[in-house]
Amino acid sequence: MHVISRKPFNEAMLMYPNHELALTELLNVLEKKTFTQPEEMKRYIPSLDNFKHRDKWWVIDVSGNSLRLISYIDFRLHKIFLKHIVSHAEYDKLTAYDRGNKE
Repeated sequence: MHVISRKPFNEAMLMYPNHELALTELLNVLEKKTFTQPEEMKRYIPSLDNFKHRDKWWVIDVSGNSLRLISYIDFRLHKIFLKHIVSHAEYDKLTAYDRGNKE
């Protein structure tokens, strides 16, 4: 897959140094594999789930359930647009915001 912007990964590694290994492993999987549909990606990343408040946005648990990666994934073009990598508490805030501000 083509990961658009590694910046969220780099920032998350600085903010959450205890989770650097899990973040690096996830980035390696995303960059080395090509997925044509969510079910295929879910075989490698079982925590993949749709982000219910935005179309074609997806959530991946990182390092157990400590961090959440939120991204827009275009499976047809094999591109992942990283939006956020946040703690579970911050994810809850983003979810509450998106619930009230649907596109």
